Amino acid sequence: MTEATKLTAWRLFIENSARIQTELDRRLRPDGLCLSDYQVLLLLYDAPGRRLRMNDLGHRMVFSASRLSYQVAALCKRGWVRRESAPEDRRGSYAVLTAEGVAAFEPVARKHRADVDELFFSAVSDDDASALAGTMRALADHLEKM
Repeated sequence: MTEATKLTAWRLFIENSARIQTELDRRLRPDGLCLSDYQVLLLLYDAPGRRLRMNDLGHRMVFSASRLSYQVAALCKRGWVRRESAPEDRRGSYAVLTAEGVAAFEPVARKHRADVDELFFSAVSDDDASALAGTMRALADHLEKM
């Protein structure tokens, strides 16, 4: 691969990532969510017991501790998430998705999936999606080592 091809791939990655995230965020706003709210709810929804250690959630969100605390506090105020102390570590805590959070998340998740289908999957063939998944996995593994 030439240097010019690599730079083109990088620029397209940055530009398209920003465009998709911006549009997804815009589409979530009428439902009272931003993309970061949605991502926290999704991670908790998919987690065993619908709960994650705050440090694990922060790592997955790529958020600082203070930004994550702010994000989770905002969701707690809505009754969608609660914080629980970690009995195994007095300094640690869990973020837990509440029943109200599940009820709020599920209809938005269906709509969000349709938006992702429209904005992303409709433009990507199955072969391209497979190659892209492999590339993103390699990138994620590389970044985890840093």
